[in-house]
Amino acid sequence: MSNTTAVAAVTAALTTLVQNAVNGLGINPGPVVAPGPLDDTGDHARVGVHLYRVSRNATLSLADLPTRSSAGQLRQKPRAALDLHYLFTFRGTNEWETQRLLARAAAALHTVPHLTDTLLAEAETAHPEIADNDLARADEPVRVTPEALSTDELTRLWALFPPATFTVTLAVAAGPVLVDGDGDPGAVLPVRTVLAGAAPFAPPRLDGVAGPEGRGAPVRAANPMPDLHLHGHALAARPGETSEVLVDGAPVTGVTAVDDTHLVLASPALAPGRRRISVRRSGPPAQPALSATRPSQVSAPVVVLVVPALGAITAATATGHQPGLRTGTVSAAVTPPVGPTNRVRLLLDATTPGSAVSLALAADLPVGHPPTTQADFTVTDAPAGPYRVTLEVDGARSIPNLDPNGLYVLPVVTL
Repeated sequence: MSNTTAVAAVTAALTTLVQNAVNGLGINPGPVVAPGPLDDTGDHARVGVHLYRVSRNATLSLADLPTRSSAGQLRQKPRAALDLHYLFTFRGTNEWETQRLLARAAAALHTVPHLTDTLLAEAETAHPEIADNDLARADEPVRVTPEALSTDELTRLWALFPPATFTVTLAVAAGPVLVDGDGDPGAVLPVRTVLAGAAPFAPPRLDGVAGPEGRGAPVRAANPMPDLHLHGHALAARPGETSEVLVDGAPVTGVTAVDDTHLVLASPALAPGRRRISVRRSGPPAQPALSATRPSQVSAPVVVLVVPALGAITAATATGHQPGLRTGTVSAAVTPPVGPTNRVRLLLDATTPGSAVSLALAADLPVGHPPTTQADFTVTDAPAGPYRVTLEVDGARSIPNLDPNGLYVLPVVTL
């Protein structure tokens, strides 16, 4: 485990390690080791520590998967596994000092192949900015290994800086650095017994969901809601199994199995919008004496669009602020009942030839108002005339009814 100061703690530890090493060279004034840009120069000997790249540790980055249960609950604290790539640059008052700094730093980094607790404690004293780090208690020690950069890679790095600032460069990598994410998984009981076995289990397959207007057609809200017919394969429960219908991931009641390929969901309470429906079959526990966990499989979901139903529409309007404009209230019967938590709009599109007027009226449902099947919408200074009406609840829009010939009957209100 490591907190968010882990990366800074690694930089501080490497800085302290190299500083201690070059202090014994007898260079006066003493060399300074500090993070900074590659072109950082000065009037005295110095060693630059540059974190120029961060990569994902390929081995440990997958060690924390999965971090959540099938229900989305946190089971393990997420953890990022990083490798840090550093460049050390050396600048002396002459070329001999530069090469001595390089040799002493390379020897020190080779002598200490990983960051020890003593080094981290010393770095914390020298750099109070990392005082809250817990890198010393990490599950994996941070190892320091040399890296070989090609001439092309070095050239690309230094091409961003003035040519006169180039100096000898030493590349090393430090890792893995494990940084914990936020969230508390709580207490998880350890596994006492591991059971392994095999049993035939045909997973359910849901091919489609049909309402009164057939498979794939939107389902119109009604009171009560119409039955839904689920078609597929291996939907019914076998002896000792249970079969459930899930709506947006939650099991619902009122399910009847016609046969293994056909389930009926009676009068489901479905809110307007896109509802994800799936079937879950669960088998008996592998060892009831040890665990009540039932092995289960869930079919791929099928999306069903549930649209609100628009009933009788009336308009009570009077002359607006100018001739030809109307102001008042449009009332509409809506199904299902709507309340303040719903986003309810009435969309009006003028049907007068040559008119492009469209209105979006929001329902006036104050906080605390009980769910209602009659919603009022205020209209102000709208052009007089007939309008086609569409009801929208939480983004789902009503669809006109059909006449005996299968043609839409457009609901119209006149302002």
